[in-house]
Amino acid sequence: MKKIAVAIIFISLLPVFTNGQTKELKNFTIAGEVNVDTGTVQLIPNESNTALYPPDFKQLTAKINNGKFKFSGRVDGPVWIYFKIGDKYQSAGTAISTGEQHISIDTASNYGEPKNDNLIMKDAKSYDKAFISVEEQRKQYRLNYDSLFNIYGRKFPEEPELKSMKELKATYVVHDATLFSFVNKNPDSFYALYKLYALLNFGYNTTLGNTFENFSPLLRHSRLGQATMQRILSSKQIAIGETLPNFNVADLNGKKIAENPYNSNKLTLVDMWYSHCMPCIAQFEDLKAIRNAFHDKGFEIIGISTDKTKYVEDWKLAIDKYKLTWPQYLDLNGIETSKYGVHIYPTSLLVNQQGKIVATGLSTVELKDFLKNNL
Repeated sequence: MKKIAVAIIFISLLPVFTNGQTKELKNFTIAGEVNVDTGTVQLIPNESNTALYPPDFKQLTAKINNGKFKFSGRVDGPVWIYFKIGDKYQSAGTAISTGEQHISIDTASNYGEPKNDNLIMKDAKSYDKAFISVEEQRKQYRLNYDSLFNIYGRKFPEEPELKSMKELKATYVVHDATLFSFVNKNPDSFYALYKLYALLNFGYNTTLGNTFENFSPLLRHSRLGQATMQRILSSKQIAIGETLPNFNVADLNGKKIAENPYNSNKLTLVDMWYSHCMPCIAQFEDLKAIRNAFHDKGFEIIGISTDKTKYVEDWKLAIDKYKLTWPQYLDLNGIETSKYGVHIYPTSLLVNQQGKIVATGLSTVELKDFLKNNL
């Protein structure tokens, strides 16, 4: 048997777009079809944050019989999940909610979206339509980047690299402004709220904060809305204009960092990394060159590793191997940095002599340009 199923979703729409998520658990059922005859399919929560799911929501497994499978359970509103079949297929994330819904899986499309036309995923289509111009801008950036790569390889000269980075950052600004506009017109969009929640992994800015305020009160107070607000509150603490909090971290000798380790330098880069992070390691040579060039003008770097307990020795070895001569501190298991919503590495914060954050997420070429213009 080989068939690609067609999905028709019959879903209770009211809780999704008028009431958001409520405390009352209601039944959901999934009647699914897949282009394999037998086996098992797993329904798995898409997010590790358990606050996004009802307390008893867990991974489910169903048998495939003649290309069909069924799931049932209880939720209090939309939740994000993915499907897995054996070791060869995993779907992209999709939303399910209360009521009956039909879902179709094509195992030939690994990491592809299952066919799911419930109201949430229909909303995804209008969301994607609103972002067509953003995607066109990103496509143009990628074409320009590829042209530079074909000329220079992995290491661009400073001027074209800086121009490319500015072009990339411009796409971020347009993306965030488009999200703000979409939510302003569609304040009940659960799909857009989930996108905002995911985007906050990369840090906070004012546009994202204002976007959250544009959602309907019921969505803001939903389970996903509360989790999104928590991410905002965490990451906002290390946004531009804020004073960097005191991190409870210690150096190689176990000595804790000073309360204000920035006051002896005009600008200090706080570089958050860990010993097995290849993008973190890749920037060390550039950071060393930048520090050598600007250290006498009042620039310093402070490294904060988030290595796990089992990798502490690897952290120590990395400091020696890559000859990192600036102060290094350990945030064991990333406990401190996680309080401030740091999930992406490397993460960098540039602070002034008073400890106020003046820039975030600078690439090394952007950092060098900033220091040229400000020291």
